[in-house]
Amino acid sequence: MQRESGCRRVLVVMFIAMGVICLTAAPYVWNRYLSGLIPPPLPSFPPAPPYTPWPTPPVAAGFDFPLLPAASYGPLPNTRYGVHNPAFGDRSNCFRDAGGGGVPFSQLYHAGIDLFALDGAGQTAWGGATHDPVHAVADGVVIYTLDAGADGYIIIVEHRLAAGPALSEAEGSAVYSVYWHVSSVQVREGQPVARGQIIAVVYDQGFNSHLHWEMRAFRDGSNLFPAGTAGARGTCNGHFAGVGYTWDDDPARAAPDYYGYLDP
Repeated sequence: MQRESGCRRVLVVMFIAMGVICLTAAPYVWNRYLSGLIPPPLPSFPPAPPYTPWPTPPVAAGFDFPLLPAASYGPLPNTRYGVHNPAFGDRSNCFRDAGGGGVPFSQLYHAGIDLFALDGAGQTAWGGATHDPVHAVADGVVIYTLDAGADGYIIIVEHRLAAGPALSEAEGSAVYSVYWHVSSVQVREGQPVARGQIIAVVYDQGFNSHLHWEMRAFRDGSNLFPAGTAGARGTCNGHFAGVGYTWDDDPARAAPDYYGYLDP
């Protein structure tokens, strides 16, 4: 009897200790891992400027960050510009090597930067970016919007630069900002936008909610990959928005810079 009573006391103490640990850890676990399960409500959208279709883009006097404040967002080590993402492994993609075989997704070069929400300690707050406002990075004109299904929407904005040397013979003195994985789009093609204007929100992808942001010197990615390159051998051409990655058998033309992408 005494032994059984002692065992009961031990079990009660253990349950109490576990309860205390759970209650203590619950706020951290919720903020760090589980809060992304419940998306926050959509923000209130300020009235957009009057719609004047397809004006000449104003000169972009300066550029800002698409998610504000900038210090509250950042990439993972493998979602920065120009890096590989080993987490994708051998997942299929549109590139084909010189022998016609598939290229492991983990070998592709990221042509943008994926921005995730950060907590007060600067750690990734998984899912914390859901429904956060996405801002135009500079004055410009919306040239493209696309419903990409399970990937959310894609928006492309043209920004005219001050007089100076052209970035490329094909495009002239303009750059283009691209926003992937957005929803609640507040703009349409041909609409002028101002720097800092809310154009959409981050699309709800659960723990993976993030903004894929690109800056590039080309307008249309439909024929981005020249004949003989891995992108042209596969099915990477034909997409106005591009495919968000680059690769080639020749290292000199494998990275995003070769094709006109810019490091944000």
